[in-house]
Amino acid sequence: MAGLENLSERDRAVLRSIFDPTATIGDVVDEGDKFQEDESEPSTPAYKESKSLSLRGMQLAEAGKLEEALDLMNKAVEATPERAAAYNDRAQLLRLMLKDSEAMSDLERALQLTEGKRTRARALALCQRGVLLRKRGSDEDARTSFTEAAKLGSSFAKKQVVEMNPYAALCNQMLSQIMKGESEIKL
Repeated sequence: MAGLENLSERDRAVLRSIFDPTATIGDVVDEGDKFQEDESEPSTPAYKESKSLSLRGMQLAEAGKLEEALDLMNKAVEATPERAAAYNDRAQLLRLMLKDSEAMSDLERALQLTEGKRTRARALALCQRGVLLRKRGSDEDARTSFTEAAKLGSSFAKKQVVEMNPYAALCNQMLSQIMKGESEIKL
C-alpha cells in the first residue's frame, strides 16, 4: 500500500491494534507514566540509606541472589518504616520469590502510607496489588486497583483496565473481522 511509509508511529499503532484483536493502542504506543503529584522524600540520612539498600537489593535480585536481596530490602524497610517505596520494592522481590501473601502485606502497608496521596508509590502499589489479585482470580478487585492506579497516571494500569474490559476486547475482535472481510472482498 502506497503511503504507509508516511504514517506516524501512532497511526501505525492504530493499524496494528485493528488487525490484532487482542492489542490495544496502549500496547503499541507507550506514552509513559504521568503522575500529577509525586512524593518528594526527605533527604535525611535514613531515607538515603533506605534508597541505597533498595537499589543494591534490586541489583542482587537481577543477579539471581534473591535471599541476599531480601536481606537488603528488609534493612531498607527497617531504616525507614514510613517509606512506601521501600515496601513496594520488597513486595516486588517477594513476588519474584513466589511469596505472594507476604508481598500483599507489604503492598497494603504501602497503600496505608500513601492513603489520600496521588503519588508514584501509590500507583505502583496498586499495580502490584492488581497483578496479585488477578493471579488469585479476583478480577473485579484487580480492576478496581488498576483503575485507581490509571487515574494516578500509570500507563501499565491503563493497559490493564482496557485488557480487562470484555467489551473492548469484543469490539477489537469484531473490528478485526470486519477489516479482514473487507480485504477479502477487495481481492
